[in-house]
Amino acid sequence: MKIETRKMNLINWLSTIQEDEIITKVEKIQKETSDWWDTVSTKDKTAINEGLNQLDKGEFYTRSQVRSKIKDRFKF
Repeated sequence: MKIETRKMNLINWLSTIQEDEIITKVEKIQKETSDWWDTVSTKDKTAINEGLNQLDKGEFYTRSQVRSKIKDRFKF
């Protein structure tokens, strides 16, 4: 069975649960699952945050600007 199907089956099942004990167990599993951000190095987190700050300030190139710069630089 595909993982997408399995996930949908779980979502459907979770939406019907009425027992508090089961919900509590599922929440515990959710809390135990590590967040991808926790596995990122400090250097990478700094770079990601810097990039997000630049985006917030409007400091970015559009795709067409990047393509144009590449064409100019590499004489395409």
